[in-house]
Amino acid sequence: MDEDEDPVVETCRKIFGINYPYPWQRLIIASVLDAALPSSNLPAPLRQIAVLPTGAGKSLCWMLPAVLIKGLTIAVFPLLSLMADQKRRLDEAGVESVLLRGGLSPEEKHRIWFDLESNRTTILLANPEILQTPEVTRRLESLNPRFFVVDETHTVSQWGESFRPACAGMGSLIKKWNPQAVLALTATAGPRIRESLTRLLFNGVKPAEALANPDRPAIRYGVIPVLSRNHTLEYLVKSEPHPLIVFGSTRSSVEKAARMLRCRLGSTDIRFYHAGLSRDEKTKLEKWYLESSNGVLCATSAYGMGVDKKNIRTVIHLSPPSSTEAYLQESGRASRDGTGANAWLIWTSDDTEKNCSTTHYATSTSRCRREVLLEALGIEASDCTGCDVCGGNPVKSPREEKPILDTIKWNRRRFRKGEAARVLIGRKSAEVQRKGLESLRGFGILFGWELEDAEE
Repeated sequence: MDEDEDPVVETCRKIFGINYPYPWQRLIIASVLDAALPSSNLPAPLRQIAVLPTGAGKSLCWMLPAVLIKGLTIAVFPLLSLMADQKRRLDEAGVESVLLRGGLSPEEKHRIWFDLESNRTTILLANPEILQTPEVTRRLESLNPRFFVVDETHTVSQWGESFRPACAGMGSLIKKWNPQAVLALTATAGPRIRESLTRLLFNGVKPAEALANPDRPAIRYGVIPVLSRNHTLEYLVKSEPHPLIVFGSTRSSVEKAARMLRCRLGSTDIRFYHAGLSRDEKTKLEKWYLESSNGVLCATSAYGMGVDKKNIRTVIHLSPPSSTEAYLQESGRASRDGTGANAWLIWTSDDTEKNCSTTHYATSTSRCRREVLLEALGIEASDCTGCDVCGGNPVKSPREEKPILDTIKWNRRRFRKGEAARVLIGRKSAEVQRKGLESLRGFGILFGWELEDAEE
């Protein structure tokens, strides 16, 4: 490399096949290199949270410094699928790295430690649990880690004090190893999550913050108030552009959604994904969906982190997400290629009564959806590039609600509660015909609905 050449740009071009880093990437990379590269004056250690929108190139922010730093880089990932994807990217770039996780054979472990301790590679990818086993902690401490990366770092806050204490335990590793640079990467982290990370990951020391605007201008946001989640989901899957992803809150909900859609639409291009599947099942599903141009994937939040499918055209939330950060993360799976996508949130009166985290976003029909989302993260929104409110057509209540209430008002005491669904969808059952209910005003106003949807 010539002395006049910029090592960051050259590494971008020669190793990663990218002409130059974007401004936010360059700032983050520079801060890491300033702290971790040898110099005549030992720089102050870096402790930094970097928030970059999904698809903005977070991986390069740690991979490029890891290539240039003379010393051990440890990159930590909450999911095995994400870790494997990052390993694949490094392999494709011709960058040596090793992946340490549970379930490895003694021979595989021996090879990994040989590569690390002989300095054959200086990049280690791992999950939080394996790093905190006593032998691994001790051996890595002897290698004097210089750069420590935590990817999808919002999970430290969301999981670290509940079902994955190892996520929160990484703060003790940082204190013990004292790397020259620590970088926490995520796509969304509002003030509450950043405060939690300061306590759990950075041991109470406030980190530097590189906060890019998490807005995704290529995504159009909208909310659909409904009476039946399934009926609306079926309609959206039939009418919205594919590839399409449906996010649900539980394993059972995404399994049921996928089976319902396969049955009603007669398509084999509809599948489900959640944490309860085997590693082999997940790998096959990820490969199928990554290569699919028409697929529909019904998934929990277990899908998405680090899976780089660029052409998702529609994201549908079947139920409210756990937080504003989660909604931006999950809706941000769409349009990584920047060519446009829709993000729909299906909303019912039950959700409003539960006072979910996204209630204000879903129920306000006078404020820009983008503005409400970003305000929850403490960020001022710029001009809206697409939402149903700014487009002038927000749906304020379920479209079928008034016709149903009118039909019931017109026909007081003409049919029992159990017959109402059949009257509304226009089902001419023997009982309906015997009672002459097919002649009622409003009969069949929900024509085309499935009986089970009308009965919800």
